[in-house]
Amino acid sequence: MKVLVYPGCMVLARFQHYEAASRMLLQQLGYEPVPLNKFSCCGASLLPGATDRWVNISAYTLGLAEQAGADIVTLCGNCTNNFKRVNIDYRERPAVREQIDAALGRVSLGYAGGVRVHHILEILTRRTADLKGLRRRTYNTRVAITQPCQVYRPETITGGSGGAPSPEAFRRLLEGLGIELVSYPLEAACCGATALLFDESLAIEQGRQKLASARAHGADVLCAACGNCLYLLDRQQARVRGDQREPRMPVISVSELVAGLLDEAYATPFLSSGIP
Repeated sequence: MKVLVYPGCMVLARFQHYEAASRMLLQQLGYEPVPLNKFSCCGASLLPGATDRWVNISAYTLGLAEQAGADIVTLCGNCTNNFKRVNIDYRERPAVREQIDAALGRVSLGYAGGVRVHHILEILTRRTADLKGLRRRTYNTRVAITQPCQVYRPETITGGSGGAPSPEAFRRLLEGLGIELVSYPLEAACCGATALLFDESLAIEQGRQKLASARAHGADVLCAACGNCLYLLDRQQARVRGDQREPRMPVISVSELVAGLLDEAYATPFLSSGIP
């Protein structure tokens, strides 16, 4: 099965290791990642509050995927939500479909609405048994999850490609691979990254509370499945922690966490490991 791995702006610019690990896992599972040399932003910065033409931006990438005969695999909650939303609007809202068709026609591209969109979690959770068979290592590290909000909500959008993953499926994936998970009260709370666009102090406080909650319940590492979560909780962690006497909490993408179980080349030094 051909897939276009869509990194999104955040992952492409800052977390290329997340994309590389995702590609490796897809190949190990028998998918054929094909190059996406031309693509646009998913439209997250131009949602309806700015212009109703934001859908054209997502539709452009969907058209490229359809032209290549491939589905899209996303690595970010925002991107996932926007692509699925545009797919639904294209099928169900004739005015939106006409607008998209006209916009794509100006760049000699078309779209018929046939591209399925899968967040990487959707692939990994469906193939947990296969991943377990490919596992070569295990971890002796306690891992907490930060759930990717927009991969799950609202279900009217996220279920549009045949059923979105669930927070429980994310946990079952990692537990099925022998990873010791830590439960903490703020696992499903927003990480705060989106709030950086309009209230930095709110965003930093949300991130601080999440990290503090995970740490207080015994986590050694935090696992994310979204570029925005990684940006706030990893790259902005010095601001989030505030008190520099507090040790840094390592934050890793789900793809890197799983890839490290299959191939030592993807292992990270803060994950102690052994042979299963």
